[in-house]
Amino acid sequence: MKFIKTHLSLIFPLMAILLGLEFFIVFDRTTESFEKSLKNGYTMMVVAKNEMSIDDFRSWDKHVLKVEEIKKSKILNSVNIDFEKEKGENLESSLPNFYSIKLNKYLSISELAEVKANLKKSEDITRIETFNSVYQSQYELFSFIKFSFNTFIVFMTIIGFFLILKQMEVWNFLHAQRMKVMEIFGASLFLRSKVLINLAIIDAILSAVITSGIFFIIQNMWIRDTQMSILKENVESVFYLSDFFILLFAAIFIVLVAVFLVVINVKEEE
Repeated sequence: MKFIKTHLSLIFPLMAILLGLEFFIVFDRTTESFEKSLKNGYTMMVVAKNEMSIDDFRSWDKHVLKVEEIKKSKILNSVNIDFEKEKGENLESSLPNFYSIKLNKYLSISELAEVKANLKKSEDITRIETFNSVYQSQYELFSFIKFSFNTFIVFMTIIGFFLILKQMEVWNFLHAQRMKVMEIFGASLFLRSKVLINLAIIDAILSAVITSGIFFIIQNMWIRDTQMSILKENVESVFYLSDFFILLFAAIFIVLVAVFLVVINVKEEE
């Protein structure tokens, strides 16, 4: 029982860090897909005196991805103007050119303003509608969620690492006498710390396996049955086999750093 408690004291904080890391990886994948959908759903409307091609727009700003001309008849229909055919054709010919522009990525508010400023430099463009209020509310909400999530993960990682250090200090204290004897016989620092390293690596492997198992279960038993569209669309992104090796490498790296810090600290105190 004491053996289990000793190992759980390291596995739990290490799992907290690994869960945070995997959530960060998954969040980054799903938000990348979400950003793509926001980008595809967003368009700017530009009014120009003369006809313009996509190259004309790109010459003013590199973020322009696609340009589609809006038919003048569609503009007249949208404002419910009904004229006789001849008068309607005359009015249509007198209208400026309308274009719908898609951008190559999801831009920040400042970047979007820069795109607008660049396009306004063209003498042919008379008006640009960015639908800024809607875009800004979406962008700020999205940015706040990302910031809050990343901040929580950082604090959880810091706390978890300090708990790991404390557990390493306990292990070091339990094996201090044996390590002292080895030092008397001239054993190197690595050999004296080998028992701590072995215990830490075993717990790191167990933590990586358990964390991977949790996400595999989430992916195959919960998300596939959920009604949340963003999760359903990105169910395959929740866990990749390569994630296990990322978690394993991170876990081993963390525990080895913790062992090194504890052993070095003890040696300096002596």
